[in-house]
Amino acid sequence: MFRSLLKADVIISAIVFCAALYLYVEIKALDSGDVYGQLGPAYWPKFVLVSIMVFSVMVAFFSIKGVLQGTIPAVQKITFTAEKVRFIAAVSLITGYLVLLPFVGFLVLTPFMMIAFMYLLGERSKVWIFTIPFVLTIGIVLIFTKAMYVPLPRGVGIFLSISHLLY
Repeated sequence: MFRSLLKADVIISAIVFCAALYLYVEIKALDSGDVYGQLGPAYWPKFVLVSIMVFSVMVAFFSIKGVLQGTIPAVQKITFTAEKVRFIAAVSLITGYLVLLPFVGFLVLTPFMMIAFMYLLGERSKVWIFTIPFVLTIGIVLIFTKAMYVPLPRGVGIFLSISHLLY
């Protein structure tokens, strides 16, 4: 069982390392060069990818070291507690939001996602649940579109028409 755990950790670490290395090379090819003394737009992606590569090597190293020393505990069965179900629901909600955002648009989708997320996190006050998402969404739209001139996703079809009516 330890050998299969070792193999899984090392293989997954190698896959993550190779993916991060590939993305690093791609970013380096697109990088236009940094101005001396300033962080360019490619700095943070490079930093994150190098960190991922370092951590994947560390996971593989400590996995091999743990198996050789016999300190890796036996694999436990996965149990679904309320916290794990809530975490899976939160990840699913965020993934669904990101998938629907280009089609529905920021202005229409964000308040409903925030309502669902607040309810998922345990907020039960109807005043908070129905005021904060709409006020925050309007504030974000005003800041990004009027002050910073950053376009937000408007959606397609009827959602595009709604976005054009409101901003």
